[in-house]
Amino acid sequence: MGKQRKTWSSEIKEQIVLAVLRGEQSVAELSRQHGVAESLIHKWRTQFLEAGTARLLGDHIDHGVKALEQENERLKSLLGEKELSLYIAKKARGL
Repeated sequence: MGKQRKTWSSEIKEQIVLAVLRGEQSVAELSRQHGVAESLIHKWRTQFLEAGTARLLGDHIDHGVKALEQENERLKSLLGEKELSLYIAKKARGL
C-alpha cells in the first residue's frame, strides 16, 4: 500500500509562505526544515498571492454564493405559491 499523505494546517502553510516572502529563509531551507517538497512551497506561495490579488480586486472567495441566493429565493417563492394553493384547496373543500 502507498504512503499516507501528510496534511498541513493553514497556519503552518501561512508561516512557511510568509517566511519565504519576507526573505527570512529560502525555499530550500524551509523545505528541509519542515519536510515539505520545494514544489509544494512554491504552489502554496502562488495560491497565497493569487488569493490576495483576487481579494484586492474585489473578487470574493465564494463565487457561487450569488447563484445559491437566487436559487433560494426562487424556491421560497415556489413554496409560497404551493402553500397558497393548498390553503385555497382546503377552504374550497370546507364550503
